Amino acid sequence: MNHQTLVAFSEKLHQLAESNQDLFAREIEQFKRMNGIDQPEQLAQACQALQEQNRLMNIGIVGRVKAGKSSLLNALVFEGEPILPKAATPMTAALTTITWGEVFKARVEFYSEADIASIRSKADQFEQRLAKRQADCLEELVQRRRAQPNGAPLDMQQLTTMANKKAMNDLQREEGLFAAHDQYQRMKSAGVDAASLHLHSEIEAATPQQLAERLHNYVGASGTYMPFTKTVHVAMPLEALRDICIIDTPGMNDPVQSREERTVELLKTCDVVFIVTPAGQFLNEQDLEVMGRITQKEGIQELVLVASQIDTQLYGSEKRARLGDAIEAIRGQLSVRAQSTLADLKQSSPEVGSVFDSLISSVHRNLLHSSGLCYSLNRRFDSQEVWDSNEQVTWDNLSSNYPDYFNRDNRELSLGSLDSLANIEAIRAVLAQVRAKKAEITRDKLGNLLARKQKNLEAFKALIVNLARSQIGQIQNANVDQLDEQLRSLESKRLDLSVELDVHFKYIMSDYRQKLRDKMREAAARLLRESKSAISDAQGTYTATYTVENDGIGSWFARKLWGGGTTEKTEVRAKIISSQVISTISEFMNDIQDELGYEVEQSHRWLNEELARILTPKIREVLDKDANGQMIKQAIIAIIQSIPDDDFDLNLPLPESLKSSGTLKGYEAERFKDAADDFIGSLGSKVKNKISSFVNSVERKAPATISDSFVDEIQHRINLLKGQVNNAAQTIDRLERLVRKTEEVSL
Repeated sequence: MNHQTLVAFSEKLHQLAESNQDLFAREIEQFKRMNGIDQPEQLAQACQALQEQNRLMNIGIVGRVKAGKSSLLNALVFEGEPILPKAATPMTAALTTITWGEVFKARVEFYSEADIASIRSKADQFEQRLAKRQADCLEELVQRRRAQPNGAPLDMQQLTTMANKKAMNDLQREEGLFAAHDQYQRMKSAGVDAASLHLHSEIEAATPQQLAERLHNYVGASGTYMPFTKTVHVAMPLEALRDICIIDTPGMNDPVQSREERTVELLKTCDVVFIVTPAGQFLNEQDLEVMGRITQKEGIQELVLVASQIDTQLYGSEKRARLGDAIEAIRGQLSVRAQSTLADLKQSSPEVGSVFDSLISSVHRNLLHSSGLCYSLNRRFDSQEVWDSNEQVTWDNLSSNYPDYFNRDNRELSLGSLDSLANIEAIRAVLAQVRAKKAEITRDKLGNLLARKQKNLEAFKALIVNLARSQIGQIQNANVDQLDEQLRSLESKRLDLSVELDVHFKYIMSDYRQKLRDKMREAAARLLRESKSAISDAQGTYTATYTVENDGIGSWFARKLWGGGTTEKTEVRAKIISSQVISTISEFMNDIQDELGYEVEQSHRWLNEELARILTPKIREVLDKDANGQMIKQAIIAIIQSIPDDDFDLNLPLPESLKSSGTLKGYEAERFKDAADDFIGSLGSKVKNKISSFVNSVERKAPATISDSFVDEIQHRINLLKGQVNNAAQTIDRLERLVRKTEEVSL
């Protein structure tokens, strides 16, 4: 069954119900509310949204600058043509999304005023810390020189230069602040009016090459707008981009938290993430830092390691007689290193959790080699006159070291050998597997949605039929005089109903609020204990080794004569991958939201059942022979459904102190951990206050009494029935036609 068939089924049932609103509008609305019956257009939108949401396959590209990400994307999408510009520096690389569009265009998001203010603030912090560190270094150098026995005069200019250099080297370790300092210096020297940037945010071109040229002004090393470029959204009418969205992430140490947060959020939407790392410097510290953005998500997310620039490793100790043996030997070594490095990462940085478990357990299967340069050589083999110097050198190295595989006179052999190094088809095969898995999951999701909605609509159909038949029975068994007597009797017993119902209603509501408060607090406390344990584990360390000059004239001579006179010191410092900790906290907040929302839903269901169980016999007892069982039941349901059942909204934003980015070390890591501990420590009381506010809101919105509402509802129904009895033949005929038409509606 497709969703259009179910929507048509829903439309027919709703048309029948709406054309008979005057007969039982309240019952229909109550049923819709209790059973989640959507309007036909809402059902169509839900199905369409599910298909649209899963239509695009999101592909994430993660890796440090100069890892070969652009070359890989150019090979995958642009047949090896150098369309995507390479990032200027690790700190100025823009977040880029690439997808299909009707024309070649790009939309640029520039840093906002708030972003620029944040960069300036961090740059000011860097300058303040740098000035203090310069003064401290100068004082250390002066004291050391004065302690030397030769009594040489102090050269303050030389010492100041040395102190400034050492201070800058020290402060560069605080990568987040240094990135902001670097970015702000670029902004100041750009000579651009930030207020007019919006006039330059749209780029259009006739060809991908032309678009690439224009993009250089935004992301190129010397681009006019490069310092202000935050995100670039590229769209091109290329078949390779149909139904996919590529997310090319910027370098580490993002100076603006808003973009770092956006990067992490976009990576969570990815169906597959390629971690691109050069084979020659495979999985180094920078790679691990940018990998820290990858967090756990629900659903599928394939992680694939791509050892880029594989051609650079074919020589020296890795050289083999056969090209295939050389590639396999390199892959074997890289697999061992990957498994060891990722296992060490989990050990030193527990905050990464289980994100990389599947990658570690099957690293050889999820490790692909690649060479974007070799793909370009393959695609332009017959146009060797346009090869650049780097391509020519690569070919010369390959043909001289592996002449049996790379030979200008043997075109087919050379193309096949270049293709084996490029390995682009293996990467495309991964995309095809993920696409197939995604399509299967989408079909399952849509099938489950349709089955659930069909069940609800079948129940809706049965309700309409039952209501119509029940109404026919009531009309046939009632007369106006009896109904008038019921109205008089009901009014006379209003006080008795108040005495019996309102006190029980009050006790039930009080019990409901107490149970709700206790259940919510119990769930929050349990989740909080689990979260504190997870956050306390989410701290790692790293070993820093640095050289200190020894005091004394002997050490001075040793440094001058043979480079001695120094001591190596080792410190264990704090390290933390901030995005993983933030992800852990955010997931915990979502868990609290979900679980407390579930407790609210369950408690309201208990309230409905308890009110019906307690109040129904009390009403029957007071009304005695005047009681109409079906009418009482319908009235009670109507009153219960009128009691507000608001959703619980936690809405506790993360503090600014927890919005650091990247892998933090030393002072920054300690400060971040303290902020996380403080937030988690205060979370218990904040959640408890939210629960109290919610329960108090429930109390304020709930009616204080229920008897008057019940009497008014019964009177309304009796008067409605009176009108139908007065027009019995016409009303019964109409109801019988409704039954027939409803039964004829089918899937």
